[in-house]
Amino acid sequence: MAATPHDRPDHDGRGEPDDPTFLNGTEQRRVLDGLAALVEGHYVFPDAGRAHATHLRAFPATDRVVAADRFARRLTRHLRERDRHFTVTWGEPERLELVASRPDVGPAMAVERHGEVGVLRVTRFDDLDDPASAALARRSLAGLAGARGVLVDVRDNDGGWPSMVEYLLAPFTGPTPVHVVTFRSTGHPDLVAWTRPDPDAPRLDDVPVVVLVNRGTASAAESLAYTLRTLSRATVVGGTTVGAANPVELFADRSGFHVYVPTGAPIDPRTGTNWDQVGIVPDVACDDADALDVALRALASTEAT
Repeated sequence: MAATPHDRPDHDGRGEPDDPTFLNGTEQRRVLDGLAALVEGHYVFPDAGRAHATHLRAFPATDRVVAADRFARRLTRHLRERDRHFTVTWGEPERLELVASRPDVGPAMAVERHGEVGVLRVTRFDDLDDPASAALARRSLAGLAGARGVLVDVRDNDGGWPSMVEYLLAPFTGPTPVHVVTFRSTGHPDLVAWTRPDPDAPRLDDVPVVVLVNRGTASAAESLAYTLRTLSRATVVGGTTVGAANPVELFADRSGFHVYVPTGAPIDPRTGTNWDQVGIVPDVACDDADALDVALRALASTEAT
């Protein structure tokens, strides 16, 4: 444990008064070694984890005393040169959110019709194992029956349960289960996710689809849009999405520092990668205010071909 500045003959008096813990050069290097070991041991892709750890160990420690929380912020910036999911904290770690979560207010999804076009608005992906959520999903898909085109609106949807993504994908991909992603995680076998066809849901696998996205579309919502695109089942319209694919876990070093490390990654079998950090760039870019009209025009042009 680092000492307070009052115990340090080398303290230069520049520390912040509400941050009483400081590190000398030896302690800084000890922290770097400890955090680098955690990154190397837990990062989802081992080769990249070793490279990130080397990058962290190369951070220039200084013989000047530095405040621990300031050192944590500097290490976060340094690691984010490699992967923006990394966060280093000192003391009690705070809960991280890549995007601001929204309260679960109102139904998770709803359907409306624009002439012969069905619009499925999904505000969040609830757990398919919850009976009420499953019933709502079945009713919503039933509302798309007979549509000559479907618009799936996942704008400002910050994600949720993969099980619901797998269920909602199935009508658009056919009655045979389709490989959605392979989920890789540190220390666990790969997990393959498939679509979940429901024989009672309408067949929409020959219907043109447009997915509406924006900068508030994240995580599971991105998964749905990404999968429909890589299966050549949809045109993506709107704004570039968040780029939140790889989950992080918190690991503690005995120095009192903590580091959030990406420990999992959903890998699309068709691209060999995912949307993490880069987001989904739409096929047709437009502002939110114009998105619905643009999407309806895109559907009309698809039907014409």
